[in-house]
Amino acid sequence: MIDPLKNREIMVWTFMGNARMYEALEKYGDRINQIGLFSFKVRATGEIYETGVTISDMMPYIRKWPHIRWLLTVANDGYNSIFKAIRENTNGAQDMFLSELIRIMEKYPWCDGVDIDLEGGGDYSTAAKSTAMFQNIYQAVKSYDGRKRINICLPGMTSVKGSVGGENWCVYGDLAPYCDTASIMSYGMAWAGSAPGPVSPRDWLEGIYDYAVSVMPPEKIYFGMPAYGWNWQIYDTPENLGDYYRGVSHTYYGAKNWMTGYYQFKETAPASPQIPIVAYWDDYDKGAFALPHVYDYMEGRDAEHYSYPLMGEVYKRRRYLTSYGKTQKTNFDGVVVDRNAEPDSYSGIVSISDGMITLGDNGEAVYEFNVPAAGSYDLAVKLGFPLWDKNSVRLSLDGISVLVEEHRLWWPYWRTTFWKGVWKAVSLSAGTHTLTVSVAAKGVQFYGFKVCSSFSEETSVSEASYLLSPRKFKDIHGVMVAPREGFKLTFEMLRRKADSALIWYEDFRDRPPLPESYWSILSGEWQVWQEDEFGKNRPYSQLEGYGELALNYGSFHDLHLRAQLIFPQSFTGRAGVFLGDLFCCLNYEAQVVELYQGDVLLGSYATSFEKTADAEIRDAPNLYTIEMRKRGTSVRVYSGASSSLRFQRTVANTSGFAGIRSDSKVHCQLFRVGDSFTYEPYECFDVVLPDGSRTSFGRIPRTGVTWDEEFQVFTVTSDIEEHETRTESISLDYEFFHSSLLPLVCGNDYQVKVIPRDINVWISRLFLGDSDGFSILYYQDVDSLIYWANEAAYRWKVRGMCMWSLGQEDLRLWEWLPKQV
Repeated sequence: MIDPLKNREIMVWTFMGNARMYEALEKYGDRINQIGLFSFKVRATGEIYETGVTISDMMPYIRKWPHIRWLLTVANDGYNSIFKAIRENTNGAQDMFLSELIRIMEKYPWCDGVDIDLEGGGDYSTAAKSTAMFQNIYQAVKSYDGRKRINICLPGMTSVKGSVGGENWCVYGDLAPYCDTASIMSYGMAWAGSAPGPVSPRDWLEGIYDYAVSVMPPEKIYFGMPAYGWNWQIYDTPENLGDYYRGVSHTYYGAKNWMTGYYQFKETAPASPQIPIVAYWDDYDKGAFALPHVYDYMEGRDAEHYSYPLMGEVYKRRRYLTSYGKTQKTNFDGVVVDRNAEPDSYSGIVSISDGMITLGDNGEAVYEFNVPAAGSYDLAVKLGFPLWDKNSVRLSLDGISVLVEEHRLWWPYWRTTFWKGVWKAVSLSAGTHTLTVSVAAKGVQFYGFKVCSSFSEETSVSEASYLLSPRKFKDIHGVMVAPREGFKLTFEMLRRKADSALIWYEDFRDRPPLPESYWSILSGEWQVWQEDEFGKNRPYSQLEGYGELALNYGSFHDLHLRAQLIFPQSFTGRAGVFLGDLFCCLNYEAQVVELYQGDVLLGSYATSFEKTADAEIRDAPNLYTIEMRKRGTSVRVYSGASSSLRFQRTVANTSGFAGIRSDSKVHCQLFRVGDSFTYEPYECFDVVLPDGSRTSFGRIPRTGVTWDEEFQVFTVTSDIEEHETRTESISLDYEFFHSSLLPLVCGNDYQVKVIPRDINVWISRLFLGDSDGFSILYYQDVDSLIYWANEAAYRWKVRGMCMWSLGQEDLRLWEWLPKQV
């Protein structure tokens, strides 16, 4: 016989103390199985004191609903100092805490046990002691009275060390024996200080409970859901608004007041309009959201126009624009000569192909051209430097010779074509002139030239144009209204910390893989596996092999090298990156990061990494990042997804080839080479507003650097880390940037342009709203909570759902939950 209540328990907490909390207790106590009486806090001494909702106020409901398990919740409000003192038994704090638990249970003998809400425990290094603390709590309570129950409140974890909030002290499998039930607090992915989004997004929930039921008995687990939501103000910075964070928490009924137009951003006269709005349903995350007082909204890819190198991408259903590289933007005015690469004559080795020539030994090509009228002209040539040793060409105009060369390894125009203004405002007579192109470095490509009155060029990430179309709304009185004063335009962007200026990026997806013009196999065997997906331009790929694989250039000296490695089941030994006789590697048997010069071990750092099962090597590999930055005789070694600095050593200066090295067959999905001193920021963008004014956002002030204005990169002037050049931090989350007041008129359309100055800046969303205030609002409704309660019961088959907290929810929820008695 099917038990209709199996996996359908409900647990809540009495945190709110509002009228709706008491109304829910009075009317719907028959739907609830377990309640944490949120009336107790603990000090760093271990002393427990009463606060919040009083026990006396709860007694009528405790008597009315004897089927409910009433637990005494003891919380530390997330203070690490309290958690640590109890865990370490500082000055007997844990001993005091255990005795205090017994004291409050003796004071309230009708209670069914305790609910332990200790948060802020720290990182994984404290896991063993934290588990021992919970073991001591469990044993103390059970020794007092074996019938008393223990619920523990645990952070959301997707794996061991899988907390998004730094709560890696928690190991579900280790804690499982020391509780009767565990409430997983799988809410708070979005919070007051985060980017707007669902409080409990699907991907996070699935990760948590797929993991939790694999290491804990499902019948012990309560599936945590929020009854609350957040309203993030996005019309100005928190500092200007007098707040610390953008987000303001609210109950379901607070959200409803925004929907119905009861709330407004400016309530004092002259007040902002009271506008009822509709909410949107996110069918992926199964939740509701709204955009109060937003008059127009678009995603990055909604641009009316954008061009390469800006590209439309999608990440977690967010449709954004970004660029992974810069191109050269040129302008020619008054062109009088436009010649291709076909020479009038040549000598030596000159390879002539469609649209270009390639210069070899003693190669020289001659071009004669006619200028129609005497005057001042610019002469620009179109060149290609295929690699770092194919980097110079000699040009001569009427016998005046100029050497064009490039030595910056991070220069963005390697392996592509570029225009170079060689002669600026040169005086040319009417008639015939001669341009001679001569070899300086073999392999340089020449594509032609132009003579014009004016030539200019710049690096560009392109631009995106958006159409703003504000329209009036109908307020609660039925009147069509517009903003009281005007609009503001808010840009939601994603920036990243600067990385070494790119020299080479290799994900092995291009075809053919490992061309001999760019790669040399110095030893061993190397090949590339590519996903066989029909029609896919750049399929997922992995490099496989052992020995040494190097870029085809033997004069590297100062570099930043990074590789993402995968260890197959057959792997033994070491694998990593090398430069000259330096080898920075992961030693699998020793489980350490190491740095060698020749055969001499210079440094090591203990860590851990695992092999990947053969069945998962393509679809779900374990990735491990290893990095080395060499500056002269100084070498820094990094590892991990966050590029954590492990150690620094002094070495004998070296140069030579650079690449990937492995003792046995290893897999690699990324190899990146950057400059060791020069960095590329990923932070700045410009905006051209409807009135034509241009404003720059996001550029971070730095010290101890020199700026290259042409390419928007900076070079450190001493051997320091990038973060030491700035005091401003860079969020890993979406950020908001705000325009000044815009006097736009509803009913008209306006154009705005977003012009990234740097690559890897995401144009996520644009919001045009009332300058008095507008926001992004997320909330939990009945549909959302019932959906996840059903998933908890029938997909993960856990004990039931716990909800934070009673009195925040739509009271209609209870009509859709089963009666427990």
